[in-house]
Amino acid sequence: MNILQKITAGLMSPNEMLISIINIPFFIIESYIYTNLFVILFDKNPSTKRKFMSILVLTISGIFSRFLIPLPYNTIFNILFFIVSFKVFLEGKIIESFIGVSIQYLLTVLFEMLSTQIYTLMFWKPYSEYMNYPIYTILFMIIVYICLFILLKLLKKFNVNITLFKNINRKDTITILATIILGFITVFLQLYISTLYNNILPNFVILLSMISLIAYFFVSLFNIVKTKQLEIANRDIKNLKLYNNTLKVLYDNIRAFKHDFNNIMNGIGGYITAKDMDGLSKYYKSVFKECDNLNNLAALNPETINNPSIYAILADKYTKASAKNIKIELGVFLDLNSLNIDTYELTRILGILLDNSIEAAQECEKKYISVRFIMDHRKNRQLVIVENTYKDKDIDTYKIFEKSYSTKPHNTGLGLWEVNKILKKHDNLAIYTSKDDELFKQQLEIYLPQKILNKLQDKKIPIKK
Repeated sequence: MNILQKITAGLMSPNEMLISIINIPFFIIESYIYTNLFVILFDKNPSTKRKFMSILVLTISGIFSRFLIPLPYNTIFNILFFIVSFKVFLEGKIIESFIGVSIQYLLTVLFEMLSTQIYTLMFWKPYSEYMNYPIYTILFMIIVYICLFILLKLLKKFNVNITLFKNINRKDTITILATIILGFITVFLQLYISTLYNNILPNFVILLSMISLIAYFFVSLFNIVKTKQLEIANRDIKNLKLYNNTLKVLYDNIRAFKHDFNNIMNGIGGYITAKDMDGLSKYYKSVFKECDNLNNLAALNPETINNPSIYAILADKYTKASAKNIKIELGVFLDLNSLNIDTYELTRILGILLDNSIEAAQECEKKYISVRFIMDHRKNRQLVIVENTYKDKDIDTYKIFEKSYSTKPHNTGLGLWEVNKILKKHDNLAIYTSKDDELFKQQLEIYLPQKILNKLQDKKIPIKK
């Protein structure tokens, strides 16, 4: 009984050392929540071992800073340690780690302010009067981490992450950012006002304020997710329309080919009867050419071209080229979602290269374009190759990347200059230009770090050696 009384007395009396000791299990909870929050926010997929190491290291650093580093330096130490841990164990980039820590600390401050209001309603006194009492500190920390844990589960349930907003248009980006910024400002101001006047305001006002803030936070979060889902749905609808157009053209061509099948067979039979092998050879080439065109059109398959943005670009340029009687051959020999380049930048580069190739090929007697996506494992790189027939054999393969250079008098010549600007921003991107008597070739080279190569091999993505 005496021991129980001593424990109770210790918990009900101011005791800084006991509070520090009590914080140890909360460091474990905090490390668990922060690690999983980072994984969800940035759509990471670390192994269980890496997650465990992150939680362990963050817990040890939290305990170390609590007992051995004075305020406010322990907070700075913890932030730096979190950034390093997220990069090393969870494979986050520096900017991702920094943003992740910033978001987590903002959320923690937000829920701590919210918890002070809950605490005031529970005990009719502000938390600041009892923050040095271990029992009240325990209750306060429990409220904070329950709020964070609920948020973690909601983010996981609705699959909300930073990458979800990676490729949305500028208008939606501004709207979402404005909503988030205004939301945080509103919440912080309201909580600050409530904390400042918690001795004056009636309890029902504080309670109503808390409910409103919580409702606002989750409604805003829901609306942001819905906005992105609508953006994705609109993009998918556009891609489906393109695919339907492709299927319609393919269906019409097959119907026409099927309708003429008997005539084709009779033509072959006529050449065989007449024993005209030269005529049969020419006739076969004509038939084969038509079959080849159908095969190329059938290559516009979303299952093969599995990146919606790249599919939209290829389908659009294929339609434009076909209208100009240009033959396009497509070859996809890797998973397009594994390309180590931002999708938006890739579609810009690919669009410019294809526009140039269509413009050049339409001037030739043989109108031909080839587009290939290849994994070159020997040099640890992915290749996007665009080849086309061309007329101007004197074209300078170096000057074409200069601003305003063009082979046509009324062309602004900004396309390849824009490509060059994108390439200069990245160390792993390069473009190699070459030509021969028949084809002009642009080869975009995307070099891979070793960790991405390991992932590609683990997933058994086709590799062309």
